[in-house]
Amino acid sequence: MATATLHVTKLAAAKRQLQAAIRLFFLEEDELAVHTVASAAYGLLKDLKRDRGQNEAADSYRTTFFYLVRDFRRGTLPAHLTSDPSKMAEIERIADQLSPITADSKLSDVQVTISPAQEKQYWNESNRAANFLKHADRDTDGTLPLEKIDNNLLLLKCCSAYRDIAPDDLGNEGLVFEAFTAANNPAHQATGSSFDSLLESLRRVPNDRRLALCYKVIVEMNEN
Repeated sequence: MATATLHVTKLAAAKRQLQAAIRLFFLEEDELAVHTVASAAYGLLKDLKRDRGQNEAADSYRTTFFYLVRDFRRGTLPAHLTSDPSKMAEIERIADQLSPITADSKLSDVQVTISPAQEKQYWNESNRAANFLKHADRDTDGTLPLEKIDNNLLLLKCCSAYRDIAPDDLGNEGLVFEAFTAANNPAHQATGSSFDSLLESLRRVPNDRRLALCYKVIVEMNEN
């Protein structure tokens, strides 16, 4: 009897890679492995968005600067920014340039376009660590500073890119990662949904135990 061949779409592959990367992140597995899996998902999502007429580099810039300026207007920037005068001066300069963004603005109100050179620069910077971990044909003696790897930021970008294509489809991994991100942001406001109970549960746990709790919650939710 012939065995049926299983097929997976590009979007399904990106979803599975991203969910796996989130679980590895919460398990505090090797940061290089997490980065490699998440970067593979990000590469697929970049191409899938482009096929739909979207530009991930421009969207990433838009998201970053929007929330930075909006929270500056609201006075809710995190302490690691407000306690640094040089960073605050730069944020104020950016806010002056992006004056249409107010405390009440929505991300959907903002549109961003970038030049091909800016897009190339974005991907050169974003892919630097991933390319180091993937290729050895030109720099066999090269080294990679581990502080250049920010898996939390990469996963945030991946989740944002995935939701641009398939909203509300990242499963329990996506839900828990969203709660983990919100728990680390004191300015996050309650939504009045069941998400709030998960968020408050994480906030009651010390920072050094949140990763383990997030993984435990994912496992329990996936088993139900």
